[in-house]
Amino acid sequence: MAGTIEQRFRPPLRPVRAVYGCNCFEPGPWDPASEPCRLKTVAGGRMNQEATQKLETFYGHAGGAGHASLVSVEEVSASKGELLVPRVKEVNLALILSDHRVSWRDSLAHRSKQVSTGTVSLCHFDEPVRLELREPANFAVVILRNEALEQAREETRPCLGAYLEAQAAIEDLTLRGLMEILHREKRDGFQNGSFFLDSAAVALASFLVGKYSITPRAERKFAGGMAPSMLRRSIEFMEANLEEGLRLREVAREVGLSASHFIRSFRESTGKTPHQFLLHLRVQRAQILMRNRRACLTEVALASGFADQHHMARTFRRITRMTPSSYRRTL
Repeated sequence: MAGTIEQRFRPPLRPVRAVYGCNCFEPGPWDPASEPCRLKTVAGGRMNQEATQKLETFYGHAGGAGHASLVSVEEVSASKGELLVPRVKEVNLALILSDHRVSWRDSLAHRSKQVSTGTVSLCHFDEPVRLELREPANFAVVILRNEALEQAREETRPCLGAYLEAQAAIEDLTLRGLMEILHREKRDGFQNGSFFLDSAAVALASFLVGKYSITPRAERKFAGGMAPSMLRRSIEFMEANLEEGLRLREVAREVGLSASHFIRSFRESTGKTPHQFLLHLRVQRAQILMRNRRACLTEVALASGFADQHHMARTFRRITRMTPSSYRRTL
């Protein structure tokens, strides 16, 4: 995914509401018809039609209105040749999964770069890009909701913009780690659930706004943790919804906080992130349910909010140093 440091993420056209900064805009619907995919011959080979169509489908779903998650992740493999990266009115990043050379043309010149595994591209906002891959390439694509970026902007730079500058190749271990977490979740079938995925999206948005915004960092200072009544209400809400597809935003909304402020103050009060705390609650629920000898472990796992029995077993052992079966034998 190529981009140039001279060009920046700028808001789309209609001024409606805050998304990226003080002069901000509401994203419009993505139109796949505006990015026709034509099979053609280029210097490096033929058009990567399958990979291009996979990206078009992914960008179309990820950029659609009313998407539930704060982040979407896809893994793409492309052969040598031309690849079209469609436009999307959301933050668009790519984690490079294989070394390769890529060329592209921007408004200034023709660019060519050797990119390495672990490099991250921060792609152009609302601009399509045609890449010429000199070797086969694998990469993970992450679309971050404008909502996540707006929450991070409110927390770190009120009254300032949060414009992100497109960069073709970022060597940043923290950014790479955040992208690898999301990629691993994708490969594991998102077993940790929506709550974890939203938490990772908030962390990614906060890091991008804090380090890669064009305007300087002006972080708000939050003293102390969460008020006891708010903490109690958030924990009660988690306990009441363990079996559901619990969302981070739902818990934060319950106590009137943004997702990023909720994570920060909850961790300050409990010593754990909300997701870590939620996993402990699920393990505690599983321990209670296992007292019923007639309940099989699959039923216990689902009733405790785990994806399946294997997910419960991994989490249970990590927290208690025992397998669920071993724990049950002690009862």
